[in-house]
Amino acid sequence: MKHTTRLLITALVMGIVSCLPSTAQEEFTYNGNTGPGDWSTLEADFSACAASPTGHQSPIDINVVIEDSRLDTLNLLLSDMPFTLVNNGHTIMATPKFGGTLRLDGDTYTLTQFHFHTLSEHTVEGNRGVMELHAVFTDANNNNAVIGMLYKVGRPNLFLQQLIAAGLPKLTTSAPVTINRLGLGDAFTDTSRYYTYAGSLTTPPCSENVKWVVLKQWAELSPEQFDAFQTILGDDFRPLQKRNQRVVRATAR
Repeated sequence: MKHTTRLLITALVMGIVSCLPSTAQEEFTYNGNTGPGDWSTLEADFSACAASPTGHQSPIDINVVIEDSRLDTLNLLLSDMPFTLVNNGHTIMATPKFGGTLRLDGDTYTLTQFHFHTLSEHTVEGNRGVMELHAVFTDANNNNAVIGMLYKVGRPNLFLQQLIAAGLPKLTTSAPVTINRLGLGDAFTDTSRYYTYAGSLTTPPCSENVKWVVLKQWAELSPEQFDAFQTILGDDFRPLQKRNQRVVRATAR
């Protein structure tokens, strides 16, 4: 009798569990059946990731630009602040304790996070950097402005060294690392010289709500610094997407 009761209870619990809605989301990767070519099939919300003849997906190769004398130095307000670094399984992401701002085309965007890709996602006239930083700013309507900066191997980078010294090599796991004082503005090269175009997030859901600003001047990092990042990131860059008649504007400087 006890055995029968246990079976009934087990069956009842299994029935209840099977009726609960699933909240699990398919994990995307950068290779295999869950790689970029299949992102759009993983979740209904990822449908924008599919190639489209009219889509405005990112990244792209920046190879034909129109100089626009109206483009001015980026209006950034950034201060030193604490950041939390975490390996979210797709990238190293840094979240600020409080946000700075970017004013662009009359709109104000608040800093939400920055992260890295190796190799670079954007290319310039077919040339790919060894790494790319994305600083993500978001407005009140959930639209994004993202500053992208490409890196090449060269001299040691003081900004990146702060992340490494704070414990970046420990981010092979999901345990977060806190850096008490960091100035994101120190990461950028020349914010008066850039390319800009309308695009998308480069990871699912690939939403086409991004104003991209890609700095013209590449930053440098040492071979050892590059190894520190790529050891964790691997190859986490999305392949180039079709430009689809989009105009890329560039500062005249």
